[in-house]
Amino acid sequence: MRVFIAIELEDGLKAYIGEKQQEVRTHSEKGNFTRLENLHLTLRFMGEVPNQGIEKIKEAMAATAEEINAFPMTLGTLGEFPRGNKKILWMGIHQGQPALQQLFQALEKCLEEKGYSREEKGLKPHITLGREVILKKPFDELKEEIAVEEKNIEVKGITLMESTRIQGVLTYVPIYRRNLQ
Repeated sequence: MRVFIAIELEDGLKAYIGEKQQEVRTHSEKGNFTRLENLHLTLRFMGEVPNQGIEKIKEAMAATAEEINAFPMTLGTLGEFPRGNKKILWMGIHQGQPALQQLFQALEKCLEEKGYSREEKGLKPHITLGREVILKKPFDELKEEIAVEEKNIEVKGITLMESTRIQGVLTYVPIYRRNLQ
C-alpha cells in the first residue's frame, strides 16, 4: 500500500487554492495539475508499506497526536521546485512554521521509535498545485502576478492517506485520522 501522512485542508480552503491554481494554469503551456479533492500538505511520504507497517505508522501518529496541540498556520506565496524546463509548482506556508516543524519533528521521533528512518531532507512545507508544469513566462513574473491571501489553516489533526488509482484516476484515500490535542 502506497501511503503518506498529511494535513488535510478544509473544502473552502481547497476552493480558494483551486482558484489560484486556475490562474497558474492560464499561464502554463501544460502540466499535471492536482485535483481539488487531492489538495493537502504532506508531512511525510512513506512509500510502499506492508500491512503490518501500517499499524506501526498508526501507532506513531497516535503517539505524536498525544504530545502536539492543534495550531494555526496561514498560506504563503507560490513556490517552485525546478525540474529542467518543467516545474513542480506549489503554495507555501507563511505563519505557523515553528509549530509545523515541531509537529514534523515529533512525528519523525515517533516513526523512528517504530523502526522507520528519519526523513533526510527535512520538511519543506508546501501544497502541490501541479507537476511537470511548463510556464509561458518566467516563474518570478508569475509569482508577482498571482497574489496569495494569507488564508488561515487550522491544523487540528494528521491523516494517513493511501495513494491509489480508482478507475484510472489518482485518488488520495484517508485510512486513519488522529486529532491533535
